[in-house]
Amino acid sequence: MIDQLGRIHDSADGAGYLAQAVLEPNVLATIREANIGFLALIARHRAISAGGGVFGLGAAAVTGIAALHAAGLRAAASCPYTLFNLRFGDTAFWSDVARQPGRSGSGGLSDEATFARTAIFLGWHLAQCSDLTPALVLGMTPAAQQAWRGLPLSAIDRAATAALPHLRARWGEHPLFWPKLVAAPDREDRTRRHSVRLLGLQLLAADGIRADGAWAPTLEGPSA
Repeated sequence: MIDQLGRIHDSADGAGYLAQAVLEPNVLATIREANIGFLALIARHRAISAGGGVFGLGAAAVTGIAALHAAGLRAAASCPYTLFNLRFGDTAFWSDVARQPGRSGSGGLSDEATFARTAIFLGWHLAQCSDLTPALVLGMTPAAQQAWRGLPLSAIDRAATAALPHLRARWGEHPLFWPKLVAAPDREDRTRRHSVRLLGLQLLAADGIRADGAWAPTLEGPSA
């Protein structure tokens, strides 16, 4: 479980993946599909990045993602949280977006704009759910969730336009997360895949503590 200090307690044999147990199967499937879309977007950008980074990721991670086969891409995307970030936990940013009803969307049809609309709708939808779901999946603090709940559905397009310049890989500069994530799908050891997903939950909890003082998502459940 994730306790009040943001520490994650897992079962001894690595089977007690409680975040996945808490989230509904349809939510997990939606997160996976959104993550696949983001990884595919990164792979498409590799051709125009001239060997450089994309969305805050270094060249090595981008190359690794582009090299994933379909099964590997799906495995890497199967995390109980988004692999991308659009300032989901930034209370001030989303409060400002919600207060500006006159600002319209760009109407762009680029891959990035299409993905941003999908990602913002996912954020909006999950923010309407229980407090725990957007915290676990998107790293939203309670204050950020309130800001998102003030965003009308009709504002999704303009919100996507506002957020698109801020699209980044979550923890793109972390020295371990993305190298482990890219390598894990090709490993037969399921414990390694579990380990990188657990690392992501730990990083989400740490982000929550930094963003909102002592706040961190609390996930109660039995431990083995």
